[in-house]
Amino acid sequence: MVSAALIKKLDQLPPDLQTQIEKDVDRLLKKITNAELVNSDQTIRGYGSLKGKIWVSEDFDEPLEDFKDYM
Repeated sequence: MVSAALIKKLDQLPPDLQTQIEKDVDRLLKKITNAELVNSDQTIRGYGSLKGKIWVSEDFDEPLEDFKDYM
């Protein structure tokens, strides 16, 4: 098994290198987890999926009352 061979090799390394390898493995695991989160958030949205979520006021094109002094 690869895990057993890897553990044997790790045991032969000095403690400071073992700590460095542990940090590298943690970084790789975090990278994989972040990639999975990004991929899981991507959903296919079809046309009209936001229907009713966005609206424009009827008086959208009317002049603003704040600018009446300048007009």
